[in-house]
Amino acid sequence: MDFSTEFVALRDRIVQEQDKAFVCKQNIEVAGRVAALVSTFDSIAQRKLLGVVPTGGSSHAHEYRLLFAVPTLDETALEDWWEYALQVEQTLVQPDMGHDFSLVSVILATGSVSRPVQKKLRKLASERQFTGQQNGWSSVRMAVVGLEGRDIHTNRMGDSLKNILKPIV
Repeated sequence: MDFSTEFVALRDRIVQEQDKAFVCKQNIEVAGRVAALVSTFDSIAQRKLLGVVPTGGSSHAHEYRLLFAVPTLDETALEDWWEYALQVEQTLVQPDMGHDFSLVSVILATGSVSRPVQKKLRKLASERQFTGQQNGWSSVRMAVVGLEGRDIHTNRMGDSLKNILKPIV
């Protein structure tokens, strides 16, 4: 398997297959690392009382998907990527009173995924609730894609991300 060729093919399939509401940019620096692909989706909606009467306010929700090439991934590297994912969430999520939620998805494409990495990944979780002058919540999802076996592994919050990636991988 040629990792570079497989990775570029995965990146291109993600761009083609994801919802067209996502805005895609390639080779973008986010929180100090360059992502091969950054896809963002922003939703802004008018708040309505009982779903009918406009309140004059609006709410917003966001999803961020970042794709990285990681040719080899062990438990130590996974831990570093998880710390990075938490930093990305701190950088990108800007809650205010109109914030509903934000999803931050970090996707790591690697050659193969060892059993210890799978077990460690499954235990990772991060969800924040915002109160006071901020509203809503945010969650960090992480997926590791093994390009050799075309397998996808996620953290506890990443099951929906796995379902999105499955037809693409």
